[in-house]
Amino acid sequence: MPKRRPIPLRIARPHAAGVLFVFGLAVVAAASPPQFLSDPAGDAVARPTDPGAVAPFDPQAHRLPDLVEIRLGAFEPDAPTLDPFTGQFLLDDSDADLFRLDLVLSGVMNPPGRADAEAFHPFVFGPNPVYGFVELDMDDDVNTGGETSATRFRYNANIARFGGVPDDDRFRDRVALDASDLDGNVLTPPFVDRSGEEFHLALLGTEFESATIEVISGDGDGQFEAGETWWIHGRFFHRAHGFEPFSFASGGRRPGEYAPIVTLQFMHDPISDRTTISLVFPLTQFGAALLTGGFPEPSDGDSSNQASVFEALEELQLSAAFIKQFPTGKPEEVLILGWSDKDPDSFLEPSDWVLTALLGSSYTIPNPQALYYVWSEAYPDVVRGDVTGDGEAGGDDRDRIVAFVNLHDGDDGVIDGVVPLPGFAENFSVFDISYDGRVDDLDVLLLRNVPSDDYLKRPWAATAATE
Repeated sequence: MPKRRPIPLRIARPHAAGVLFVFGLAVVAAASPPQFLSDPAGDAVARPTDPGAVAPFDPQAHRLPDLVEIRLGAFEPDAPTLDPFTGQFLLDDSDADLFRLDLVLSGVMNPPGRADAEAFHPFVFGPNPVYGFVELDMDDDVNTGGETSATRFRYNANIARFGGVPDDDRFRDRVALDASDLDGNVLTPPFVDRSGEEFHLALLGTEFESATIEVISGDGDGQFEAGETWWIHGRFFHRAHGFEPFSFASGGRRPGEYAPIVTLQFMHDPISDRTTISLVFPLTQFGAALLTGGFPEPSDGDSSNQASVFEALEELQLSAAFIKQFPTGKPEEVLILGWSDKDPDSFLEPSDWVLTALLGSSYTIPNPQALYYVWSEAYPDVVRGDVTGDGEAGGDDRDRIVAFVNLHDGDDGVIDGVVPLPGFAENFSVFDISYDGRVDDLDVLLLRNVPSDDYLKRPWAATAATE
């Protein structure tokens, strides 16, 4: 039976006129179109994470990542072995072999260099590095998948720093409200470790340091600059590391790791002044053959040869079935067990995947204690002041903030209506709407839908207001 050809949505490398999109406006509605997720331009806000919030960073010299759009969908390149990035999104992904993920950022943004104390050169590729993770929940199940080793760098662990919690039910009991929730225990709520991700895109300096750079357009001086396009070959697309102790996957850098070498495109369009970071990756083994040439290889759980989402999920299902039959007794196996009776073929449509993103920049000097980032963007975003997760900042949120102050006022030995956060900004609180390291009446005043005098319901605030 001939393969049904999905309807395309054109995307090409920018030339003099910028990025070209041709939308099939006359086409009937498709069953599973790509996801085009917008984020307001100019809403990047610095969220430092170092103890004491004293480490220097310079958003004037080093632009904070400002996310504008995320595009995720099935993709068909024109000449996949020569240029996987020029082609078309497909308006129906039910029979696709490749997918594409785009992150669109304001301005010129650079690949990141290492930002740890052992090798600190975050600006090696340019002054505006972008760090972070894009997590993909491919089975739309928060009870399967997650991270146990680097949880503090992920969306669930940091979104409350932006002044609220998401209003999606999938995040109930999954988001850290303060640093004490990052206890490393997958069995205690909130289940921050159990994000549900199967794969993530990792924008980390350690990965770029070992990558190979191919300059498609540019002056080749090692700095990613306006109008340039780079292809960077490295291990940027990882299956969730929480699966690794229970997986038979091979071909990675350690047992159980599924992290194939992929190609990322960094492309800056001088007309729109936006940088697009793109990944094109196989959904199927046939898609892997399209990118490499030749014939499809059998699915063997080895990410060092032809790799695909299907192969990774098939290996995941087989490993989960084995763990179900022969449990290890480790609490972390809960991350993989739910895959034991799932069909990998059912989760190859990117239009159904659930995505989160957390992006940020680097400090200007290394921290000898640990690795820290200055987060600036998260998707999905939150309503500032929505500490209850109902989609708005109002009276219920005010009551929660006031109750927090009532409970903890005096913890520092002074009853003054101010609750300092020990260890800020490594520590944080969802109730610290202003992100200044203390919870007080200012955080109530920042709520959008609460009358400005409502904070006077606190006796200490009324006294302060009359002085």
